[in-house]
Amino acid sequence: MRHKPMRTRSKFVAAVALAAVGGLALSGCTSTAGDSKLIDSASLTACSEAQYPPFERPEGDKIVGIDADISSEIAKDLGVDLKQVNTAFEGLQSGQDLDNKKCDIAISAITINDERKTKMDFSEPYFHDDLAVVVPKGSSVTSADQALDGTHTIAVQDATTGQEYVTGKGLQPQGFEDATLAATQVSNGSLDVLIDQVAPASEHLKNFDNLQMVATIPTGESYGIAVRKGNSELLDSVNKTLKRIQSDGTLQSIFDKYGVKATA
Repeated sequence: MRHKPMRTRSKFVAAVALAAVGGLALSGCTSTAGDSKLIDSASLTACSEAQYPPFERPEGDKIVGIDADISSEIAKDLGVDLKQVNTAFEGLQSGQDLDNKKCDIAISAITINDERKTKMDFSEPYFHDDLAVVVPKGSSVTSADQALDGTHTIAVQDATTGQEYVTGKGLQPQGFEDATLAATQVSNGSLDVLIDQVAPASEHLKNFDNLQMVATIPTGESYGIAVRKGNSELLDSVNKTLKRIQSDGTLQSIFDKYGVKATA
């Protein structure tokens, strides 16, 4: 997901009340706030960039989506409330929001890579994805090779692996602060091709009926939840929750809820 923000986004913070932990199916996977370093001992503060459905999107004064539901499960296991912060992706993928204690966890379909691991600590993966090539219906582009042959204008979300992949091919894509805006530019004919991850690209097809996915690019990306460097207590709690929701079927239910094929 992106580099420099191209437009100012309004930010909101929404507190979501969650019940304290009662009895969980897998009590051995339960953590408490006392075991983890939180900015506010009464809440888990989760930062996301809310324009990346199905992982996150704004709905009223809160963020909903796959990542929001996973955050709720982590907060539940900690026995605290969930506080959501909508912020630009650059601050998430760079680790700045974590370092500045804007949030306890960064969860926004963040691909785990070596550069990011130098700035923050990642959980075990909870989702795997590849890149997609999306074009308007009727486009002459029918393959990834054609899309990247240097004769087509390409839209990407700033600071994403899609942008990194395209620039790695020696091309200069046009970056946008959020993926929906990038998709809009291809839908309205301003740009020729969108390169995005498969899961969100599939969501674009639901919202723009003149777009189609013509190819995928295998990249084997893995999404993880990030915490501040050295916050091993919280990281352990996050991993325990991920293990629980994978084991008890909760994660599968979350994927089903948003129409996403499980890959974790």
